[in-house]
Amino acid sequence: MGDNSFQSYLEALHGDFVKLRSGAVASYIPELLKADPDWFGIALVTVDGHVYQAGDSRQAFTIQSISKAITYGIALEDQGIDAVMRKVDVEPSGEAFNSISLEPGTGRPRNPMINAGAIATVALIKGDSPEEKFERMLACYERYLGRRVQLDDEVYHSEKSTGHRNRAIAYLLHNSNILERTPDDTLDVYFKQCSLLVTCRDLAVIGATLANDGVNPITGVRALRSPYVAKVLSVMMSCGMYDYSGAWMYEVGMPAKSGVGGGIVAVLPGQFGLAVFSPPLDDRGNSARGIAVCRKISADYSLHTLHTGSASVSSVVHATYDASQVSSKRARNATQLAALAERGTRAMVLELQGDLVFASTEIVIREAKRLTVSADYLVLDFARVGLIGEGALNLLGTLVQALYEQGRTVLLTGISNKYLVARTLKARVGAIDSGAMLACEDVDHALEWCEDRLLNGDGAFAADEAPLSDQLFCAGFDGEELATLQALLERRHYAAAEVLCREGEPADSLFFILAGEVSVNVPLAYQRQGRISTLGPGTAVGEMAMLDRGKRSADIVADTDVTCLVLDYARLAAAPGVVGERVRLKLVTNIARALTRKLRQATLEIKLLRN
Repeated sequence: MGDNSFQSYLEALHGDFVKLRSGAVASYIPELLKADPDWFGIALVTVDGHVYQAGDSRQAFTIQSISKAITYGIALEDQGIDAVMRKVDVEPSGEAFNSISLEPGTGRPRNPMINAGAIATVALIKGDSPEEKFERMLACYERYLGRRVQLDDEVYHSEKSTGHRNRAIAYLLHNSNILERTPDDTLDVYFKQCSLLVTCRDLAVIGATLANDGVNPITGVRALRSPYVAKVLSVMMSCGMYDYSGAWMYEVGMPAKSGVGGGIVAVLPGQFGLAVFSPPLDDRGNSARGIAVCRKISADYSLHTLHTGSASVSSVVHATYDASQVSSKRARNATQLAALAERGTRAMVLELQGDLVFASTEIVIREAKRLTVSADYLVLDFARVGLIGEGALNLLGTLVQALYEQGRTVLLTGISNKYLVARTLKARVGAIDSGAMLACEDVDHALEWCEDRLLNGDGAFAADEAPLSDQLFCAGFDGEELATLQALLERRHYAAAEVLCREGEPADSLFFILAGEVSVNVPLAYQRQGRISTLGPGTAVGEMAMLDRGKRSADIVADTDVTCLVLDYARLAAAPGVVGERVRLKLVTNIARALTRKLRQATLEIKLLRN
């Protein structure tokens, strides 16, 4: 699948549509005929500044009518909404881009995306001369793109020498007092704005800037004031594709603008800017490949504006950590803890939150790729996730499939109430062994699953019964002290599911686990149990009672057949002599150290999970 699944998708898409040969290069401006019909680029820039591109994404071409959206934003900033509306309406014309579509009686152009409206909009840019207006326009493009744009002189002179229809439109506007100054000066700026050189990547950055509320996501520079971003996107949505605008919104569903130079820029607010460049145009003057590519991407990832859920893309990742930083609730002996501290980075957890849409899921994919560079296991937790869009689901499916193909194991947690997610992602990995993917209900059990695999095959953890000397609480005991302690202990056996002690009972003993497993549980609503910890051979449970002699705070239940040694605290207190005193002191010391380690670990986990 390559280093990035969406990048691979774009490259495959480019390979598919490069074969599309429909359309013809624009000829009404002679210089445009020089464009190579085989030029074809795709670019997508997210609102966090990540760039995807394929094909001729850095090939320069003239922006043409896409400039109308930029100019409209400048006019709104310079004059305000009311003043601009008095000169240019925002109603779709349903006609070609060069139609003479003026409002009866007032002479107002129907919208700023047709030539008549764009010429009127240019006149609204502040400046005492055409040169001053154009310089302000160039400064605006620099904010959008992070670089200075250049004028294609040959295209400019070609447009100027053949733009007779635009001159006719300009004089009609002047006759209606829409243009208050000499039309030729306004036309000169208009021809220049259409002749600015951009690339497909540039258009995607422009789209991402509008998607990011007017702020360039790469440079952080504001290109358009926030109150006017929605206004620009609105006219792009209703009028940006000329007489194809209605069908475009129905099929593709993103505000967009096209140009006869072969470019199309589409915007998914809050998520990304998408651009396609291919000179051959269809009958309506839109890039034939551009239309086909945008339609395909929108369908594949369900990108229609009306399908997107609310999401904060920047906060889709709730927490990221590995098994050496946050452990499961299964207690481990000292040898196992040391091994997991070393090997735990091979198991990563990515907790997600909010609604998942295309752009937020794209961030998840990049983060997952980063985390699994040196990890064998990835836990994706959906417990805090709300809605998952179809496009997001497709991206996640591609991610899971790619990771499995790379030999990684993916565990999905928090999806017990997300049946469609589980079914879709399991189907995507197909014949690949996905038994572990849905084996764990929550992160805790997934971490335990990963820890067991990280420890698997190491003989140090395979003993059938852990001797008393290996107990964590017996660290530092000499032979005489161990013998004294052994004499105080009662050996007991519990069958699976048998209760060792219950919440609320007197806390009068400590259980050293020799073989088997027990869980410490607290009751939850709806007759469910919440696991505090699971303990196996070499660990002990019930130690808190030695410090406060209070009541049991949880149930302790045998998960399997269990063999343990039980220390009655009354017998410990009565142990005579100096040796008995040393046993008591060392037990308390070891328990205190263990509790300190738990507190430090809890503090670390709070820092990692502070959100």
